[in-house]
Amino acid sequence: MTAARLLFVLGITATLTLRPSPAHAQLEAFVQAVRELSDAAGQTEPARSADIRNAAGRMAGALAQWDRNISALEARVSRESAGPPNDGTYRLHVELGVAYRVRGRMSDALRELDTAAALRPSSSDVQMLRALTLEAAGRAAEAGKAFLDAWHLDARDPVKAYYVTQRLNAGDAAERSRARALLTDTYQRLADIARPGAARPAAAPFAALNAIPDVPLRAPAAAGSAVSAGFALLAANKYDEAVAAFRRSGEATRGRGDGDDSARREEERAALVRTLAGRNPAVIGVARLAQIEGDPAGAIEALAQALRFTPNDPNIHKELASVYSAQGRADDAFCELMAALLIDRRDAGAHSAIGQLYLDSGRDGEAVVAFNRALELMPGYYETRYALATAHTRLGHTAEAARQLDLFERARREALEQSRRDFASEAEKEEAVRRGLTK
Repeated sequence: MTAARLLFVLGITATLTLRPSPAHAQLEAFVQAVRELSDAAGQTEPARSADIRNAAGRMAGALAQWDRNISALEARVSRESAGPPNDGTYRLHVELGVAYRVRGRMSDALRELDTAAALRPSSSDVQMLRALTLEAAGRAAEAGKAFLDAWHLDARDPVKAYYVTQRLNAGDAAERSRARALLTDTYQRLADIARPGAARPAAAPFAALNAIPDVPLRAPAAAGSAVSAGFALLAANKYDEAVAAFRRSGEATRGRGDGDDSARREEERAALVRTLAGRNPAVIGVARLAQIEGDPAGAIEALAQALRFTPNDPNIHKELASVYSAQGRADDAFCELMAALLIDRRDAGAHSAIGQLYLDSGRDGEAVVAFNRALELMPGYYETRYALATAHTRLGHTAEAARQLDLFERARREALEQSRRDFASEAEKEEAVRRGLTK
């Protein structure tokens, strides 16, 4: 991943275009060190301890250079601020604010973003950056106001409308209703652009202001307790403390035998899943388990936390929509499905799920439109044809309902036959292997 791409991924919105900053130049090295730590945690001794210490050392070096680059940016901002305010000064304050935020220096980030907002009060995107930073700092009420301010400054932006629907409290019902209305209008206007072959948006719509937005940890269940503590500190943006924890882990496990690793694995699994929630696909499993155990609030909390780290993952938005739908929260489900479509307007599953929401609420004509979009994008979604037939039946379109049911039955039979063929093929392969082994 290039430094320019990292700068974008770390949260500069599509309309707030900044040059790649030298303050972010060490992020590649830092993120690579985190990946190496993940790999090291899955090894056995003595390689495990040595690799953890080496990766922690590389992380420390990247952090030191990162801080030097930020210091250089601070000096530049100080020089530029000595003169009269101008567009360049505004951009430098934003750049420094983002640099602080990514580094985990929340109060410094907010100071710079507040300064930028004062220089350009009309900037919706700076308000969005402020909102996300306030949210990460645990200042939910102030974050909600900033999300609302961002939307008021750019009231036709569906991304900002989404944040208003999902971040404001129940006391802001009128604002949330207006924002949902914009998302509904946006969906109705997707008809001409949600076509097969249509290009995905060039820029991811949701900002993610984390140095480690989605690290592919390859062996999380094998980590020891100190490694678990290190990853927890990473999740909290406490990078220097994380380095110290990883170094302690490397020292503490030096000289232990391989047997110690297997004894720790199951004990650490649950703690690591919680630590890495939002950075690992395991979070969806956690949410589904919570649903099975009758804890929808726990499922919602896990998925919402995941979206703090990976807001541009449409699957997590769709998973959260499913939980909301099961709880009868159709409006919230629709907003999450719209988030998935803002990421990829060609997401047939999201269109089909919106169709089902419309069908469940008696909006049969709108359901037909949504189901047809899903089938145009993914004709193999034969289950959608059954729902489409139901909508046509309710509308009195008897002939079309019968045609869709016939298409559903044919597609279902073909899918079952293909499954039988696949099963038979796998059985033949296994039998051939068995015969080969017994000769």
